[in-house]
Amino acid sequence: MSDTTSTPFVQPDIDAMTAVLDRQAQALIDQGGSLAWGVFRRGEAARAVNADVPYRIASMTKSFTATAIGFLAANGLDLDMPFARLVPDLAGTEVADRTCRQALTMGTGFAKDDPWADRVEAMTPAELIAHLHRGAIPIAPADTGYEYSNLGYALLGVVAEAVTGRSFIEIVTTEVLTPLGLNRTGFDPADFPDLIPGFRIDAQGSLHPAEVTGPGVFSPIGGVISTVRDLGAWMNAHLDALENIDDYAPGSWSRILADDQQAHRLVELQRSEHHTESLHYGYGLENRLDSRFGRVICHSGGYPGFGSHMRWFPELGLSIVVLGNTTYYPAQRVVADAIDAGWASAIGSPELQLSRTTTSVPAPRYPAGPAQAETVRRAANLVVNFDEAVADELFTVNVDLDEPRTERRARFTAWAAEKGLDREFTSAEITMVTALKGTVTVPGSDGHGNDRRGEGPGAPATITVSLDHLGAVMTIGLSA
Repeated sequence: MSDTTSTPFVQPDIDAMTAVLDRQAQALIDQGGSLAWGVFRRGEAARAVNADVPYRIASMTKSFTATAIGFLAANGLDLDMPFARLVPDLAGTEVADRTCRQALTMGTGFAKDDPWADRVEAMTPAELIAHLHRGAIPIAPADTGYEYSNLGYALLGVVAEAVTGRSFIEIVTTEVLTPLGLNRTGFDPADFPDLIPGFRIDAQGSLHPAEVTGPGVFSPIGGVISTVRDLGAWMNAHLDALENIDDYAPGSWSRILADDQQAHRLVELQRSEHHTESLHYGYGLENRLDSRFGRVICHSGGYPGFGSHMRWFPELGLSIVVLGNTTYYPAQRVVADAIDAGWASAIGSPELQLSRTTTSVPAPRYPAGPAQAETVRRAANLVVNFDEAVADELFTVNVDLDEPRTERRARFTAWAAEKGLDREFTSAEITMVTALKGTVTVPGSDGHGNDRRGEGPGAPATITVSLDHLGAVMTIGLSA
C-alpha cells in the first residue's frame, strides 16, 4: 500500500540566506556598486538593506504591465483579438495577427531582443509602428513555443493606449500603483532625484555611468523604478491574492493578480541530485514548481546599469528581492544562491551545493534567410578584422552604447590573437541557430573539446551573432 503522507516543504534558513546576500552586497560595494535587498516572511519583521533607495527594476516591470492589461481585460479588452483589429495601424505588419495573450505569455514567435529594446525606451508608438512596417522577422510561428520578446510587451502598451485613449504610464499609475499604495514606484527618472546611479563595467572591471533612458513606448518592458520596500508590498499583494482565489469575483484586483501567477507556457525543466524544478511563463511572471518549496513565482530584470530579481513562495509565505546597480547584475543567480544556502542549512547540510542541469522545451523555428546568414558572417568577421565602415552599416543603436567601439575593437583583437585567428570566415562556417542568430566555431576548436593550442579538452571557442527584428546586428558574443 502506498504511503499517502506528504512531505512538508522546507522553510529555508533566513540567517543562511542573509549571509549570502551580505557577502554579495559587499562584493558589489568593493566593485563600486550598490546592492539593495529584502527578505520578507509573513508575520515577521522584514530584513532589508537600502530598502528605500530607488533602483530601476528592468523587466520586473512586466508584472506591472500584465496587471494593467488584466485590468483592461476585466473592462472589456479581448486578449485574443488580433493586434491589427485593436490597433489598425499595425495592419500589414508581421505582428498584425498576434494577440495580447500571446504577448503576455511570450508566445508571439518574435525573438529575444534585450540589448536593442533596452536602448529604445523613449521611442514613440508611431516610430515603433513605422519600424514594424519595415519588415520585422519572426523566428517561429505564434503559440508554438516560448520566445522571450520585449516587442510583445511594448505592443501591449500600444494596445492599452489605443483602446483607452490614455497613456500607458497613466493607466499603470492610476489603476495599479495608487490603489496598492506603491508611492515610491513610477516610470520617470525625473520623479526620483535619489535614483541610484547605474554603471557599466568594462573589460578591466572599471565602472562607467550608464545612460539614463526616458519614458516611451518600450517602458512597458522595463521602465519601472522602485524600492525594496515597495516591491515587498507588491510581492505580498500577490501572496494575498493566492490565498482565497475561489472567493474572488472575475475582474477583481485579487483575481487579476492571482491569474497573472498561473502557469501558461512551459519553458524548461531543471534538476539536480537533490531536487526537480519546472519553469513556466505566466502573465508577466514566471511560475516554477520546486520539489523543495512548492510553487515559486518570480521574475528577473536586466537593463543598462541595473539588474534585479524578485521571488516569492506561496506555500512558505516567504519573498525575496535583490536590486543591483551594474549592467545586467546577476540578481537571479544571487537569489538562487541565497535560497539554496537557506535550504541546505535548513536540512542540516550547510556545505551542500546544487549542480543543476537544464532541459529547454524544443520549439519549431523558421529557417534563416540568406541576408541574415550573410549579416552574421560579416559581423563575425569583425572579430578578425574590424572594419569601421562595416560596423557602421551593420550595428543597431544599442551596440556602441553597450560597449564603446574602441573598447570592443580592442577586446576583439585580443581574443582573435589568443585564438590564433588569421583569416576571415566563410559562409560554409556559419550555423544559423534561428532566423536571427548564428554562430561560428573557431577552427581547431571543433566542438569535441579540442583546443587548437594543444592544451587538451575544453569547450569550443565560438562567436555568436544576434540580430534585431529587422536583421541588424544587436550583439556579437565571444565564448571560451
